[in-house]
Amino acid sequence: MIENSIVYRKIGVKYEYLALSKAEGSFVWDKSGKRYIDFTSVWNVTNLGWNNPEVTEALVEQTKKNTQGLLWGSDPIQEEYARALTDTLPKELDACIKETGGTESVEVSIKVARAYTGRKKIIGFRNSYHGQLFASLALGNPAGSLKKIEPLVPEIISLEFPHESVGKDGFEQFVNDFETVLSRRDVAAVVTEPGIITGWGSTLVAFPEFLSEVRRLTEKYGTLLIVDEVGTGFSRTGKLFGVEHEKVVPDMIVLAKAISNGAAAIGTVVGKSALFEQALNDAVLVSTFGWTPLACAAALKTLQIHKRDKVWEMAKVKGNYIMEVLKKNIGGKVIAVRGKGMEIGLEFTDAKTCEEVRRKAFANGLHIVTGSQNNMQLMPPLTIPQETLEQGLDILVRGIQE
Repeated sequence: MIENSIVYRKIGVKYEYLALSKAEGSFVWDKSGKRYIDFTSVWNVTNLGWNNPEVTEALVEQTKKNTQGLLWGSDPIQEEYARALTDTLPKELDACIKETGGTESVEVSIKVARAYTGRKKIIGFRNSYHGQLFASLALGNPAGSLKKIEPLVPEIISLEFPHESVGKDGFEQFVNDFETVLSRRDVAAVVTEPGIITGWGSTLVAFPEFLSEVRRLTEKYGTLLIVDEVGTGFSRTGKLFGVEHEKVVPDMIVLAKAISNGAAAIGTVVGKSALFEQALNDAVLVSTFGWTPLACAAALKTLQIHKRDKVWEMAKVKGNYIMEVLKKNIGGKVIAVRGKGMEIGLEFTDAKTCEEVRRKAFANGLHIVTGSQNNMQLMPPLTIPQETLEQGLDILVRGIQE
């Protein structure tokens, strides 16, 4: 039997083991019945709140029709979701690959890039997170952290991420160095998030025009651009999709996590059909449980809610409010507050202080996580009521000020 005293370790960070008894909206309850305000959304999964009733209803209704799809065919709900998703994205992105989650989708996008271009090298950015398998881990491998499972997939190169503090001169140097790498014309694809790192917990924001410059140079040298929207997709950053901030159209977008609001496992690569058609046989684009009809029903309803309620506007307004509250506490324990929409990082002077504040918050009923050593990552459900949001922030701020 697993006891509550057991801790879960992630990149050197400790979390209390939280055994859920139920979850609803912006709240989770442990087995003792204690209620917590949730500021994690399961790391950007339950963007519409835990167990959204509309999504649950769509899931239940689909069980009465069909629950499993074919590798070599399609179900009506799969076709309907594919149309709805591609209609929401730029017209160039007109095809979907059926997958089960973010890691699988990232790995598949790399296969497509290599098969289509005939090149082997893939570029990622250090300390970014793209999944748990060998290629996806190699993309943003934190230096020295994976030695016991190396070698990872070869020909994957991690560059330094040009976050906003590098300044104009630093960013210009990045652009020059980046072009030098691409100019050799041996890079199949660049894999990046759209201007903010949501994984590994740093919440670093890119220097302005980062994605636009990456797109300009990848097009110049025949390199594909893969944007990982697993963490940023579905309204999290104040836009329905993160690429909208700079109006960039990549060759492929990877989606998962919030795609079904946590109701079922599903992921996808949405891209240009010409890429997929040419790479189809060599990249082996099949997945037994990718896009089950149940998952597609949940994903379709999730997308419909985001568009109907313009959830990204909620994220923008509430995200600005969170930033305003937290920035009043910069100085002393807090070094910086940064983020986009409701993907916000709170950086402390050191890891010990960050952990102490998190533990106080948890003890007082706020479920929040330390992302990376001295950075706390705030990811509340985007639909969190204002009153509940204020209560959660009050718990957090009291922990900072004590």
